[in-house]
Amino acid sequence: METIMVLIFFGLVAVMMAITPYITRRTESFGVTIPEAAYLDPELKKLRKQYAAVIIVFSILLAAALFIAVSTSQLLQTGFALAVLVDIAGNFLIYLYFHRKMKAIKKTRNWATGKKQAIIVDPKFRSQKLIFSNAWFLIHASVTAATFLMTWLCYGRIPDRIAMHYDFNGTPTDWVEKSYRTVFELPTVQLFLLILFIWLNTMIARSKQQLNAERPEASLEQNVRFRRRWSAFMIITGLLMILLFFAIQLSFIVPVPIAWLSYGGMGAVLLIVAGAVLLSVITGQGGSRIRVGNGAVQGRFQYDDDAYWKLGVFYFNRNDPSLWVEKRFGSGWTLNFAHPAGWIILGLIILIPLLLGVFFS
Repeated sequence: METIMVLIFFGLVAVMMAITPYITRRTESFGVTIPEAAYLDPELKKLRKQYAAVIIVFSILLAAALFIAVSTSQLLQTGFALAVLVDIAGNFLIYLYFHRKMKAIKKTRNWATGKKQAIIVDPKFRSQKLIFSNAWFLIHASVTAATFLMTWLCYGRIPDRIAMHYDFNGTPTDWVEKSYRTVFELPTVQLFLLILFIWLNTMIARSKQQLNAERPEASLEQNVRFRRRWSAFMIITGLLMILLFFAIQLSFIVPVPIAWLSYGGMGAVLLIVAGAVLLSVITGQGGSRIRVGNGAVQGRFQYDDDAYWKLGVFYFNRNDPSLWVEKRFGSGWTLNFAHPAGWIILGLIILIPLLLGVFFS
């Protein structure tokens, strides 16, 4: 069963990466600004197909190497973690190759000749309902509070030794002695996730307004729907994760089959990844795949800000006050790394889980 779970995971990630050039805005190709009409250029269509093929082949070879190299469930768990790191690095290097090819193609074309570059800003954009209310997180907060209360009231029923980690077969691999510090680890993680998802939902509303200069009216409607859909996804994903930690904490108090927790946890991860893939496909970056009226403006070209995008994925613009901007390659948002606040936020997101791990170890 664990083999099937791992294969499904790698399959979903491979599909997500392979379709990335197709869900990105049509004014961008492999991190490079292009006119919307150029998206259908035969050379660019061929480039997208080549990228998808390379990603799929790489993922198949990586999965095959993983199963050839490991022979036990415990080795599979370690190998899986290493394979994920190799997958991330490999996918980025593949992207980088195609990014450079795209830059070379752009140099040979004169797409912007005779066209006026423009940045479109709608002053009424912020007055629209861009996200679902943070009040929805009261459900998450209730589950988190219930976990804290349940742990406090049922402390005496928790075993003296607690299994904290399991392999793919559900066999405990790490045990800790019961104490108030160890039993409140998962509720504290829930609290961190609650705060994180509220912040992410707020960030979706406050991120930079980015409209297509060639189709401003249609782009406005698409972007509003894009934000609301991802806001709903954040709320649902956050609740799913918090409920999962509640179930794990409950297993310390009452008998719960380990297999249920093991497969339930992996199933939740697969469901979240599959949901992200599906949402990206039907929505596209910035809502670019949502069908709305056209309203195209002739003779206008999306402002070329390639100089501010390092390697096509890292935004670095000191003149832009925006902290969060849409990704150039993929779906979602990224930081403006020219702002110190961006590095502080990134550092906190990484540091807080590490500190929690050290404190509760």
